[in-house]
Formats: sequence, C-alpha cells, structure tokens
Amino acid sequence: MNKGKPYFFAVLLIVGGLALLGNRADADGDRFYSDLTRLDRIVTKITENYVEEVSSKELVDAAIAGMRGVLDPHTAYFDAKDYEDLKINTEGEFGGLGIQIGMRGQVLTVVSPLSGTPAQRMGIQAGDQILRIDTLDTRGITVDAAVGKLRGKPGSKVTLRIHREGVTEPLDFSITREIIKIESVPYAAMLNDSVAYVKVTQFSRTTADDLEAKIRDLQKHGNPRALVLDLRTNPGGLLNQAVAVSELFLDKGVTVVQTKGRVRGQNQDYRSERAPLWTGKLAVLVNGSSASAAEIVAGAIQDWDRGVLLGVTSFGKGSVQTVQEIDKRGNALKLTTAHYYTPSGRDINKAENGRRGRAAAVNEDGEDEAEPGDTALAPHSAKDARVSQAAKASDTAVFHTRSGRAVKAAGGITPDRIVPDRRYARFVLELYRKNMFFDFTVKHRAEAAAKAPGGAITPAFEVSPELLGEFRVFVFADTTFSRYRGAAAIALEQSRAAWKKERADRGDTLSGAPDFDRAYAALDGLLRSDAEREYTANLDFIRRELKAEFLGAALGELARTTHELKGDGQVLEALRILGDSRLYAATLKPAPAVKSTATAPAKK
Repeated sequence: MNKGKPYFFAVLLIVGGLALLGNRADADGDRFYSDLTRLDRIVTKITENYVEEVSSKELVDAAIAGMRGVLDPHTAYFDAKDYEDLKINTEGEFGGLGIQIGMRGQVLTVVSPLSGTPAQRMGIQAGDQILRIDTLDTRGITVDAAVGKLRGKPGSKVTLRIHREGVTEPLDFSITREIIKIESVPYAAMLNDSVAYVKVTQFSRTTADDLEAKIRDLQKHGNPRALVLDLRTNPGGLLNQAVAVSELFLDKGVTVVQTKGRVRGQNQDYRSERAPLWTGKLAVLVNGSSASAAEIVAGAIQDWDRGVLLGVTSFGKGSVQTVQEIDKRGNALKLTTAHYYTPSGRDINKAENGRRGRAAAVNEDGEDEAEPGDTALAPHSAKDARVSQAAKASDTAVFHTRSGRAVKAAGGITPDRIVPDRRYARFVLELYRKNMFFDFTVKHRAEAAAKAPGGAITPAFEVSPELLGEFRVFVFADTTFSRYRGAAAIALEQSRAAWKKERADRGDTLSGAPDFDRAYAALDGLLRSDAEREYTANLDFIRRELKAEFLGAALGELARTTHELKGDGQVLEALRILGDSRLYAATLKPAPAVKSTATAPAKK
C-alpha cells in the first residue's frame, strides 16, 4: 500500500518496543514512554486508514513542526541544506562572487559589489540587472534561489548575463568563484581627532581577532582617546566570540556572562582571561535589532561601568542554542538549552522570546537551578541567590552595576541614555519603498560623475541644485508620487466615506450633501498639495541620501558609511558625551539613593 512502509514499520517497531517500557514506566509515574505509545498509535491509524497515502517524511516533518510550536521561537530543525547554510553564516566563508543582490521592480538586481571580490574586479556595478545565471533565466526566481546558484565551489566559474542602464546589448561576465570572507567588522575610522569608531555586524568565527586588529590599527595611526563601538542591528552569533570581544574592554578575571539551564552542566560562568586592549573612554550603541551575543557584550560593559550605552533597548534574545546533528545525512536540531545572564544577574531574555513567557529556566521539579555565587558581582548565600532569581522574573526587578547604578531586568539591555532611532516621514518611506534613490543613481551615475570636479565622484562630491532638480522631476514622473496623498488626505477620504455610510444606514436622504461636498473638495484640494510640501520639507534629508547613494555606487560601502555617520543622531550623541569628561563620568555614577524593596547584587 505504501512504498515507504518497510521503513515506517521499522520506526513503529522501535516506538512499539518503547511502548512496552511505557507500561512499566506508568507504574513509576513516568509518562514519557506512554506518550510515545500514544504517538505510535496515532501514526499507525493514519498510515493504515487515512483516505490518502501519506509518506513517513511528511508525518515526521509535521510532528517536528508541532513540537516546535510548544517550544521557544529560537529552537529549530534544519535539513541538510539549511544546516550547511547555517554553518556558512557562522563560519564566515563561502565560495561566491561577492555581490549583494535583491529584487528591484521584480528583477534580480545587483545592490552592491563587495570591495576586493571577483565581481568587483570584473566590473559588476550596482544596478546591474541579472538576466541569466549560466543557462538559468532569472525571471520569477527568488533571491534565496539566486544565492544558491551564485554560490559554489571556489575555483569554479559562473556566467552572468547582465542588463546595464545605458547599454543596449546584454553583457556577459564569466566570473571565477572565490572564498568570500564575510566581514564582521566592516568599518573602522576616526570620527574626529580624538574619537574612533568601529562597527561590528555579527559575531562569527574571527570577529574578536578582526576587531582587535582594527582597534590596534586605529591606535597606531589615529591615536584615539575614546572609542564608539557600534552594535546596532547586530543579530549576534557565537558565544565564545561575545566573550572574546568583551575581553578587549574588561578587566582580567571578571565575569562576562553566565549561562543557566535546566541541566546543571549547562550552568557556566564565562570570565575574561586576558588584560584589556582598550582602556580609554567607551560608548556602545545598541538598538532593537541588537541581539544575543551583541547583548552579552553590551550587558557586560554596562554592568562593569566600563562604558556608556546609548540608543534604544535591545531585542532581548538571551537564550543559548546548541546545534546537535541528529543523523548522518546532515540533519540537525538547534535547541535552546540555557539563558544568558549579565554579570549583575539580569536575564537578558525577554518573556516573549521564551517558552510560554517564562523568564528563567527551572529544573524538572519546578525549582530554580541557581547555586550560591551565581551572581558574579555579589558573593552571597544560597538564600540570596534564590531571592535574586525570583526578582528576575519581574519586569520591575532592579540590579546594580559595579558602581551601584540601578539597572532593570525587563529583558534586553536598556541603554544608560535613550537616543531614539531615526524616524522617517511617510513620504521618505515611500521614496525608499519605490527604490527612487537607487534607481535614480543608476540612471544618472555617469552624468553626475562627468559633471563633478575632475570628472569623477570623490568623497567631496556634493549633490548640485541641478541634480536635485532632476531628482524632483524623476520622483513626480512616477505614478505613485503623482497620486501621492498624505496621511491627512487619506483620513479625510475615510471620513467622507464614513459620513455617507452613516447617513445611508439611517435612511437619510443625504440632505446637506452639497454643502459637505463643497467643504470636502476645498479641504481635499488643499491637502493634495502635500506631496510637493513634503518633498520640500525633506529636502535636506533627500540631498544627504542622494549623496550616500552616489558615493556607495561609485566608491563602495565604506564611502557611503563615512558620509552617513556624519548625520547619525546616535553617533553624534556619543561624540557629545565622549567629548565632555564631566558628562561621561556623571553618566556612569549612581543616582542618589532611593528606598527600594527590590533585591539586587551588592558591589564586588
């Protein structure tokens, strides 16, 4: 009946054998094997009686998906291909071309070639449309599928057929794949004469070494007295790299992070094992997309008063995932086994990022697994540890840094100074959504370069009034913006529809409708000019963004980043605090004592 049945019978025999143990286990109050028996019976009924044939793989995959539904969102099952992709992302190297790609107008398009890669050396440009990958037509292809076709064994070749703006005939590029190093520390520079800046985008295999090399280079050539460490939009990565990065800033011997799980062997205390590389003033930037390993670093620096944290509260992904291979075919399970705790004892994990909102791991008897001394900043008794753990379950629990500053344990890392992320006007978001900046740059890059001093775009390039005027024409030639209506105009239209419906529902003869229509038309006409007004209101931002696009297209992402940092509000606030020694010191001092019933670790 089922061609996969011999295999399935083997599975059932195994489960059935366990079921015999289940009868015995029930007598001892252990339901594990009896629950397996229940699963065995359900599977048997489905395979024997269901109206259509169902493969064993479908049933097993569905069962796995169901199991995930009662676990936390970070537990995941990987088939062989997905597991290989996971290893590529964490190990930081793969065979490829070195291009960032995306969909622009439903066409596979090069967003940016990476500096020093095969694609960049062969002359691939931002805006190039990829029509074909070898013999595969890219119409209808997904970005993930395209990435799979572009990657391959180092030394192998792939041919791209490209459509380029201004070139009538398609261009063919035969490119040899190379190992592409994923830059986890892609940018380091001096922001001014005394403050250095480094950006860390992820925590992969070489992050700590790369960061140390960048800082040493800055020390050698820039002689900085303060450092901005940017962990914004950093999704995390390897735990050992989070510890190694923290060691660059913390004293030797102090706790960086603790992990605590249900099984006693999962409780670990990770300490700094080296002298710090950077001992000067430090500012760390985080936002709502800073997660996991990034939060470990930020939490340790905050708890030890090693630097000032700025931005907005981080994501709150404070759980440890262990990847376990489950067979010889390359399938694997990423399983949450513990939570991360900062040196003061704060659980980094937000309730919504855990299983059923639980804030702390407990053992199978429902008791806390904490042991005396688990909170690194406070050597205290087992009773104190239990009280501290209970406090962490509350969003109002308060802990203290080394100097005595109060920090809350509501999940995630809350900065010392809240500096909101940049907010974009709805009109600007529409410009981004329609790829207006990118598309305009692709069409006008050669023209802008020809009119620039020296006939080339350099870091000193400025968007001329003429170019800005051309962009305005380009924007309003688009049907989206010729019909653009602001939020007030949309609300007015909704009010008009609601007014008419309400009167119709009452059986009203719509008396007074002409007066309403005249008032509506007057307001609508006034509000329809919003698009031009919004364009003018956002002119400075539009000019900066156009410059960023032209610099990125002509000189690469480093030039773009250098420009963008000059208008970054969170970076500017970091510069202000680092440039004022009194303000910096005051930020790291505890507030005047206030009576509190919350239990928190004492200073070391």
